[in-house]
Amino acid sequence: MDITKENLAVAIGQRICTGFTGTEVPPEVRDLIRKHKIGNILLFSRNVADFHQLRHLCAELRELILAETGLPPFIMIDEEGGEVSRVGHLAGDTPSAGALGASGEPENARMIGRIIGKRLRAAGINMNLAPVLDCLSQPENAAMGNRCFSRVPEQVSLFGRAYMEGIRESGVLTCIKHFPGHGDTAVDSHFALPVVSKSLDAIRQTELVSFRDAIRAGTDAVMSAHIVFPALEPDRLPATISSRVLNGLLRKQLGFSGLIISDGMEMKAMLDLFPIPEGVLRALKAGVDIALICHEPELAAASCVRIREGLESGMLSPQNITDAYQRIAARKASLPDAGPAGDFLNRQDQEISAGIMRRAVRLVHAPENRPLPAADQKTLFWSRPSRRLSPAMDGGYLNAADICAERFASPFCFNGSGEKPDILPETAIFFLRKGEHLAEDLQEAARLAGLGTRVVCVSLDIPYVLENAPQQAWHIQAWQYQTLALDAVCSLLGRNGIPD
Repeated sequence: MDITKENLAVAIGQRICTGFTGTEVPPEVRDLIRKHKIGNILLFSRNVADFHQLRHLCAELRELILAETGLPPFIMIDEEGGEVSRVGHLAGDTPSAGALGASGEPENARMIGRIIGKRLRAAGINMNLAPVLDCLSQPENAAMGNRCFSRVPEQVSLFGRAYMEGIRESGVLTCIKHFPGHGDTAVDSHFALPVVSKSLDAIRQTELVSFRDAIRAGTDAVMSAHIVFPALEPDRLPATISSRVLNGLLRKQLGFSGLIISDGMEMKAMLDLFPIPEGVLRALKAGVDIALICHEPELAAASCVRIREGLESGMLSPQNITDAYQRIAARKASLPDAGPAGDFLNRQDQEISAGIMRRAVRLVHAPENRPLPAADQKTLFWSRPSRRLSPAMDGGYLNAADICAERFASPFCFNGSGEKPDILPETAIFFLRKGEHLAEDLQEAARLAGLGTRVVCVSLDIPYVLENAPQQAWHIQAWQYQTLALDAVCSLLGRNGIPD
């Protein structure tokens, strides 16, 4: 459509995606949609109580936004699998990208993508902000970790494309992230602005491999990263507000013609530079089609006002608004209806996830090639209660030691704090993750191994966690702090190292 004074609010509202709190559409969000014609919604775990509530919520949002704007909304969610999962607590956990990569079979990634896509479509969600196509070059990367398929660019590309194609086969749109790449950072952009000081050649050979291939394979959208790449942007602007990165590299050099979506504009990497409405305006000017405002609907309203001011001042061109609206409207013309309700909670899909997880969990080191000791009623299980390694991750309270001790009817269970057990156990299983207590837990594992206890160190994270584990201990790589992974570990321990 031609952008006129009468439909300008609709065109601006299509450039915003907002989140909100609660399992019903709050009055302030209804008002926001009516007044500012907000065209897109992002859902989180906080919006999900049960399947029927979620399906009703999505249907209500679709009806409301369609009536107010003339276009259906993109209803987005981050459902990567693993610990970044907004519906897994209802439909069942799925393997993380790291676990899928470790399974060795790209077809596993395709199957999980298809399962996740069916679940989302059944609920009425039409865009998944996944897969992550970052190459895990930096092992201390707390933001990404097991959200990445591999440390090898070609493997990231292979598994990422298979996962993406699985989602798209189910009728749900995909958004690859975080362009140009969040894998070589030790800083989480939720908390500060990362800088990746690599040469252009190094970026092309690592970060851009998977994005280039996924664009050729037909991804619907690309999410920008709040990261500075001086080799790409000499003015040291984050990619989200860099025309050189979004228009120059992504659009012109890589030939991407789909939607560009920002990462959350409330993240500290951006918020430390500009107030959110100003950051949104600069992102749109640089080439972002839709800006994510994940938590505060009133900031979405303020951003709409700032966009209009930018148009009036000449900072943002009318052509920018027209071009983005046409891209968004064209993609919305073929959005799918909700899928069959039975696709959300499917026992066969859960069994597929469990089987892939068992293949991904493996013994990676055995002292002197000795068989893995089987767990029994005398085994000591050691862990820390679960915690999110990044604000992107989900999950409630989970204690691996409690869960596994119950599986083996073992009275020996220790949560890493308080008084240590008096009896020296024959076997001790340590569940490990990155964080402030990792060195302390590894020290205790080494101490028990030195006293003659058979020690097994299990990484519920990326393999980096096991680098300093005692060599006289057995090492198991299990990828994620969820019951899906713990079930696979218990299977391994219960069969003396022989997986089911």
